[in-house]
Amino acid sequence: MSSNRPSTVEKLLTALDCMLVDGFAIQDKTLLEKLLTSLQDADVLLKTIPVTTHCKWFANVLNIYRHQTPVSRNASIHLYAFALKYLAILVKHDDGFVTLIKTGTVQSMINQLDVGSDLKESSIFNAYMSLLQTLNTHKRGLEYVFQEGLWKIILVAIRGLIVPAKYVEIQSSQYIADLIYKSFVYEMAHYCDPLLKELFYNLNLTDNLIANHQGIKEFFAYNIYVKTLILSLEKFIGTKYESNVVQNIINKYSLSDVLVNILRLLNVNSILLKNYMTLHLIFDCFTVWHHSDMEYVLKSIFSHMNKQKDIHSYKKINNLYTQAIIYANISNAQLAANTIFEKELIIGQLIPLNKCTDWLHCSNYENLKYDRSFINESKYILNYCNNYDFIINELAISSILNIVDIVHVLKQVSLDYLINFFSTLTEHFLNSDEWLEPNQDRDSIYYKFLEILSYIFICWSKVIECKSFTEIAIQDPLLVPLVQSHRQFFHRSSHNSTLLQNGLKLISTSLNKISKENIQCTDHLADFSTLCTTLNNLLLDTRPEIRDSCLQCIRSIVNASKYSSGNFLIKLVLEKNMSIAVINTLKHDNDPFVRSKALECLEEMVSVSDIWEISLKDSDLITHCLNLMQCESEGIIRRQIVKLITALFVYNELSDNLFNEICIVMVHISIKDPLWEVKTFTYEFWDSVIHKFIGESCKQNNTESLNNSLVKLSATGCLHVSSVYYYY
Repeated sequence: MSSNRPSTVEKLLTALDCMLVDGFAIQDKTLLEKLLTSLQDADVLLKTIPVTTHCKWFANVLNIYRHQTPVSRNASIHLYAFALKYLAILVKHDDGFVTLIKTGTVQSMINQLDVGSDLKESSIFNAYMSLLQTLNTHKRGLEYVFQEGLWKIILVAIRGLIVPAKYVEIQSSQYIADLIYKSFVYEMAHYCDPLLKELFYNLNLTDNLIANHQGIKEFFAYNIYVKTLILSLEKFIGTKYESNVVQNIINKYSLSDVLVNILRLLNVNSILLKNYMTLHLIFDCFTVWHHSDMEYVLKSIFSHMNKQKDIHSYKKINNLYTQAIIYANISNAQLAANTIFEKELIIGQLIPLNKCTDWLHCSNYENLKYDRSFINESKYILNYCNNYDFIINELAISSILNIVDIVHVLKQVSLDYLINFFSTLTEHFLNSDEWLEPNQDRDSIYYKFLEILSYIFICWSKVIECKSFTEIAIQDPLLVPLVQSHRQFFHRSSHNSTLLQNGLKLISTSLNKISKENIQCTDHLADFSTLCTTLNNLLLDTRPEIRDSCLQCIRSIVNASKYSSGNFLIKLVLEKNMSIAVINTLKHDNDPFVRSKALECLEEMVSVSDIWEISLKDSDLITHCLNLMQCESEGIIRRQIVKLITALFVYNELSDNLFNEICIVMVHISIKDPLWEVKTFTYEFWDSVIHKFIGESCKQNNTESLNNSLVKLSATGCLHVSSVYYYY
């Protein structure tokens, strides 16, 4: 080996040679993956290794793999899999690929694969997929994949004939989709013809499935082909290749005929229903959406919902509306910009939840009526919901979760609609005396609705996070009827922890939004006052997860108080002695995560001058925290104390004695704490100390002042910590 190579290269070559030694074993199996990860961005280093060195190493790997024995089989499999992944790194650039093609290395490594045996090993299959995925990243590699027909093995894998595992099917489908897409990107779409012919050939083989409809495995295999086509076409939605795809795939291979064939299969087995709906939606997106009006498109989407045979089938496809919203947001079709189109789809998605509101007799209240779709075809879903009350809860929850998945892409008008809908829905429920009646049956509509309410809170929180507000648009500043009615809601002993947590998360999210949008809330002082009282009480709840969520909510209140619109919240925090309640939680709670959350809350509080000066300055908070640092075994507590002390130093003037006490403890923690994460946070403290001591002197450009500051800095122990850290 050349003596002028960098030491890192020498270490890599030594490691590679060690793998070739008979009986090589490594205790920590993750180290090899870590080595591969570190080499992903080591192009400069790898180019210093002669090609002949790499070729020789790969040749040795193949020799070991070919001459494996039953004893060495496991080790040789792992070695070969590693070599395939290493090869993927070396060929990720055009020049590396060309060089290793000329030497025959790439061909030798791939030709060694035996579909019947080698690829059944999951480690080898994953490594081979890694190599193929890398070849997809440049034109020469893609060309090689098509010329050698390497994709054929993956089509076989899709049917589960190599490794019958879900992850293999998923990886294989995603790879084929990426391969087809990249062929259009590199202007090589004609190379895809054999692949597409094979794919559509399999999709048109439906007669045997109909004749032998008992073969469930065959239906599963067919369904994976459909999913592969879906993934392939999805990649093109909204791209400049849409028209080419219509011409070269959809029309050329007659996707409409495939849809007809799948519809025939649905009469035999409903397993294909969900993918059929999605594929049809994609077909419409590429064709119908571009030349039809909005009402026609909506009728088409709603009409699809009449194809299921029962409510259980509806469960499989009730995300069709949200899927249409996703496609509309990325599609080139003009109706994508139509806010009514998106709103109608949301209404369709929420039909099961709307049905649940009928339980609450919302229709008796003029101001609580919800929007119905103007598309008559929506009655199909409503009819199902009317006939299947026993499963409506499950459908409503599923509908809400589908909305959660797409909140981030919704238009502001749609978010407004959801906020108003949830607000109207919960206002009646939470302000109704009926649900507070004692001894209600567990099967009562109110208990059913409580289950749904938990998911409404989740979705509502997401909506608020994504919504942009203006002062004009804000009527209810918290956007949450819970603030007005939380007394009875939070005190219901029957509530499960998840429901309460999600309710608290909703209030916390709303409070954070108040901070960011600077929304005025002074007209709701009484509601906030009651909320603070309730939160103080919930700190005594027996469930740690509730106390944790409660502290997060208190932290959000304190954070909101920092803004001009939230000054009244400071008065409430002080009036309700919330800081003292949080300190007591820190001192006495038996759950370390709750105590850590209490410290996060106190970190927020000490950054508010009035709260610190009036409530915390004369407390024993700092003394308690400094003592805790000496004996606390939980790292998350020590870490959070360091952050609290840093915030205290940054935002407040401390007495010399208190500052000296803090520095003594922080020096010890910086050097001696057993957890590196805790030490890391102490460096942020020292960074703040340096900035405060030296910053002003540097601005004045005064040497004497700077020297005095350095002397003071040295007295804190900061320079000692820095020297120890540097030496370490």
